[in-house]
Amino acid sequence: MNKTININLANVFFHIDEDAFIKLDSYLKAIERYLSKEQSKDEILQDIEARIAELFTESMAQANQVIIMSQVNDMIAIMGEPEAYRMEDEEEPSSTSSKFKASRKLYRDIENNYLGGVSAGLNHYLGINLLLIRLFWVISAFFSFGGTVAIYVIIWILIPAARTTAQKLDMQGEPVNLSNIERKVKEGYSKFADKMGDIDYEKYGQQTKSGVTKFLDGLGEVLRALGIFLSKFLGIILLLISGPVLIGLLIFLFSFGTLSVFELGDFSQIEFFVLGIPNWIQIVLYFLVASIPFFYLLILSLKLIFSNLKSIGKAAHITLIGIWVLSVMVITTLSVKKQLDVSYDAEVIEVINLDISSGDTLQIRMNPNLMFSETLNQSKKSKIVKDEFDNERLYNSNIHVNFKSTSDDELKLRLTKKSYASSKARARERASLIDYKYNLEDNVLKLDSYLLSNSEPTDRSAKVEVTIYIPENHVIYLDENLNNFNNRRNLNRSKYNHYLNYKNNDWKCLDCRTTLDTLSTQN
Repeated sequence: MNKTININLANVFFHIDEDAFIKLDSYLKAIERYLSKEQSKDEILQDIEARIAELFTESMAQANQVIIMSQVNDMIAIMGEPEAYRMEDEEEPSSTSSKFKASRKLYRDIENNYLGGVSAGLNHYLGINLLLIRLFWVISAFFSFGGTVAIYVIIWILIPAARTTAQKLDMQGEPVNLSNIERKVKEGYSKFADKMGDIDYEKYGQQTKSGVTKFLDGLGEVLRALGIFLSKFLGIILLLISGPVLIGLLIFLFSFGTLSVFELGDFSQIEFFVLGIPNWIQIVLYFLVASIPFFYLLILSLKLIFSNLKSIGKAAHITLIGIWVLSVMVITTLSVKKQLDVSYDAEVIEVINLDISSGDTLQIRMNPNLMFSETLNQSKKSKIVKDEFDNERLYNSNIHVNFKSTSDDELKLRLTKKSYASSKARARERASLIDYKYNLEDNVLKLDSYLLSNSEPTDRSAKVEVTIYIPENHVIYLDENLNNFNNRRNLNRSKYNHYLNYKNNDWKCLDCRTTLDTLSTQN
C-alpha cells in the first residue's frame, strides 16, 4: 500500500500517491530548471501550476479522490515534456505547431476592451471582425431604443473575464500546455516592461497591497460570488421559461402540422394562416421563428447553470441563425404582399325598384343557405365551401342591411358590392364577381344572409351593403332575423316583428301597445 501526500497547487489541496508525487515533483523541478534564466519565471510557474491543478480537478471528477500515477502521466501528455518546449531567444515555436487546435471558450477580453471586453471576447469566440461587432452594438442600441445596452450589460455580468494565462489561451482556442503558457506569459511580461520603462518596480510592488487594494480585492470576490449566485438563479428562471415554451411549440408543430399535411383540419377561419401558401409551410415558418430564439435561451440557461457545458459549434450557430433570418424574411415578404393585395378598394353598385304598391305591406327577412350554414349570425365570418358545381367558393356572412327614408313613392333597393385588391381595376373586377342574391315574392323581400366569392385569402374582406329606401307612409314588417345584420343606429330590438312606418329616418311602430293606447286616447 502506497502512502498518500497532501500537496498545494495554486491554492488547491490534493491527496496524491507517493509514486505520483515523486514524478510530479521531478516534472515541476525540471520545468523550473529550464526557466531558471527567465525574468518571468515566477509568473510562468504560477500559471503552469494553475493549469496542472485544473487538469487534476477535472480528472478527479471522473476517478477517485487521490491523484495516482496514471493521472500524472495524462497531465504530462497534455502539458508536454519540458525538453520538447525549451525556448531560446533566437527560436520561438509558433502556437500553430501544436498537434491540435483546442476549442474556444467564451471569455471577456479585458486586454483589448473599451468597456467590458465583451466585443473582443466575441471576436475570439465567433471569429467575426471586432470592428463589425462593435458597430453592431452601437447601431442596434439606436434601433432597439437602448434594449441591446441592457443585453450588453447582462453579458458583461454573466461572462467571466480572461484573467489567467490558461483562460486567455482557452479564449483564443490554443492548447494550454507548457509552450503556450510560457509564450503567453513572456508576451505579457514584455508588454508590461515596454509600458513601464524605468519605473521603480520594487517600490510600486510594495505599495500594491495597500489597504485600498485589499479592500477592493475583497469587494471583488464578494461581487464575483454574488454574480455566480445571480447567474445560477437567472439560469433556472430562463430554463423554467424556455423549456415549457419549446415543448408547447413542438406540440403546436406536430399537432397543427399533422392536421394540415393530411388535411384533417380546416384553418380557413384563422387569420393566422393567411399568407397565401400551404398551411403546413406556414406552421413550419412560425415554429422556426418562435422556437430558435427560445432554443438559444435554453442553451444560455444551461450554460449559466452548468459552466462547463460545451458549445453547439460555430457551424450550428450559423445554420440556426441563417434559418431564422430566412424564415423572418419569408413571413415578412408574404405579409407585405398580403397587405398590398388589399390596399385598394372598389365598389359595384346596383339600384333596383321594388314593384310594390303603396298600400301593400313589405315584409323583409334574411334568407339562409342551409347547404352552407343554417345559422343566421355573423360570428363565423367566412369559410371555404363547394357550390352545386363542386367549385370551391368563399362563403362570407359580411352582409350589412341599412334603411333610409325617401320622399319618393317607390321602394328602392341599393346593392353595393365591395372588394379589395392590389389595384383599383382588380378590386372592381373582384367586386363584380361577388355572388349575392335577393328575392321579392308576394310582397316578401328575402335577402341572402351570405355572399359567395373567389376562394382567394384576400377575398375574405369582401362585403355587401343592402340599403332599402322606404317612402314615408309605406308600411314595413321586419323579421327578427334581421337583427344581426342591421347597424342598429335607429332600430332597437323591440321594433322587430311589428308593423312600422319609416319617416325622417325614424321608426314608428303601428301595432305596439303604447302606440295603440295613444291612438285610442286621440279618438
